Amino acid sequence: MNRESPLAARVRTVVIGNVALLVIALLAWRIRGGFSIADAVLIALLTLPLWIALPKLLAGHRRTYAWMTLAVTPYLVVAITEAVANPASRAWAGLCLMMAFLLFVLLVAYLRITRAVPTLPSQTEP
Repeated sequence: MNRESPLAARVRTVVIGNVALLVIALLAWRIRGGFSIADAVLIALLTLPLWIALPKLLAGHRRTYAWMTLAVTPYLVVAITEAVANPASRAWAGLCLMMAFLLFVLLVAYLRITRAVPTLPSQTEP
């Protein structure tokens, strides 16, 4: 079994914390103005990729970290849209935008830290 470096373990822990904070921020955004069934459905749909990925992120599966870089895009789009279209939500949108961008950077950092280093063939072998 491939052992994870201490730096990779720290980055993985920060990724999990950032995912949790992003879920909390999305919940806070919808609860702020009252909570309805439509809000619950919206939050369930928005956070579904995060819940699906969470067990594999906890286990440190690189493939999940790779596809999660693509799954962060909707959070960036929603945050930018809210910042432009709804001035009252700019603080929330800025927070979610920063958290989504940080999550993307952390996912890429984990992938770079844990990638396999190619080995060169020995020059002494024929």
